[in-house]
Amino acid sequence: MKNTIDDVVGQHERTDKVMAELVERGVAFHHALGRTVATAYLREHAVPAEVIRRVFSSVQARRPARPARRRWR
Repeated sequence: MKNTIDDVVGQHERTDKVMAELVERGVAFHHALGRTVATAYLREHAVPAEVIRRVFSSVQARRPARPARRRWR
């Protein structure tokens, strides 16, 4: 039986919404500003080191970051 898209997405869905937002922002920083800035941001916000390693270990395999929401206007 093959995995459907819903099965794959469900397996990797984060349950902690705050951590999810921090990681998404860190990935966006990585794409825009580089790994050093992104890692510093995640460390500053107490994201566990093993999560940081996992997120940046295979950036090509990751899905693209969500576009940032504009909070100013």
